[in-house]
Amino acid sequence: MASNAIPSETQRAKLERKERVILDAARAIFVDHGFDGARMQEIARRAGIGEGTVYSYYESKAELMLAVLQQFWDGLTLEAEGVMASVEATDLFARLEALARYHLNTVIVNADFINLTFALRRNNSEVSVSRDHLRHYVAVFDRLFLRGQDRGELRADAVLWQARDIFYGSLEYSARSIETTMEADRSTREQLPVVDEMVALFRAHYGATGNPVIVDEVGLATRLDKLAAQIDTLSRCLPRP
Repeated sequence: MASNAIPSETQRAKLERKERVILDAARAIFVDHGFDGARMQEIARRAGIGEGTVYSYYESKAELMLAVLQQFWDGLTLEAEGVMASVEATDLFARLEALARYHLNTVIVNADFINLTFALRRNNSEVSVSRDHLRHYVAVFDRLFLRGQDRGELRADAVLWQARDIFYGSLEYSARSIETTMEADRSTREQLPVVDEMVALFRAHYGATGNPVIVDEVGLATRLDKLAAQIDTLSRCLPRP
């Protein structure tokens, strides 16, 4: 007699799909109402399931928020790693350009949720994103930068954390500027000049002396000063990995 039992893998997949539906619904409600204003009942309604089902996955709203944060930042890390793996060119600056383009677009498209996560962190919330998740994400840049130094593409004396702060800090400042001036679809705003400028700055300032480029030193110093001022402004609201 054929068994009517659902195979364990199929059952597991079904549970995982339902969990993704809950997380997607929770993210939308958290963005709309903030953590304090969100209600589990509304999250369940948005997901199209009973409130009790939500509690069968997550015992509290705080636990659910933490799961949403983990899903988001872990997803960004996997996507960033995928971007690096998909770049056919081995040149460091081509890969840096791809990562910059990904990060800039990601911050713009997900501005509402990222602003929420930073607000939770600024308020010392118990549900703020952990440093480990941020470290995993920025480690994609770290590995690229260190590899560039090992291969002699970048200056050996370049300080990793300073380069990382310039990279992410300036891109996030630019993303905020772009996002606040967009009236419609965030993904359609022209981003190429921002990425080109970032790559040019890195090539000029961090490129190994064996690969010289023509640099307007006065102009470069001015642009770096502007970036430093922008990053200083952002330091009050951006979490440090």
